[in-house]
Amino acid sequence: MEHHADFAVPVTQNVHVTTSAQPADGHGPITGRVIALGWWTQPETADDPDHEPAGTLYLVVDERRPRPLWVREGQLTSVEIND
Repeated sequence: MEHHADFAVPVTQNVHVTTSAQPADGHGPITGRVIALGWWTQPETADDPDHEPAGTLYLVVDERRPRPLWVREGQLTSVEIND
């Protein structure tokens, strides 16, 4: 499933993540630098009139892939902050 964010903010620290997810592209788990944090909201506006965030996503740049990918927080297996 392709994830997307309804709202996003840039990440200015050097945060590196690895995931448990293995996309169908054959390049193994996603690993790389996080460039943004995003949130999505539930599509049922009647149930959520204030559009409260439903989940956190990380926009990850993996050098083995042609573009950054949104990754769900639950897929992370490691997070490293480099100064």
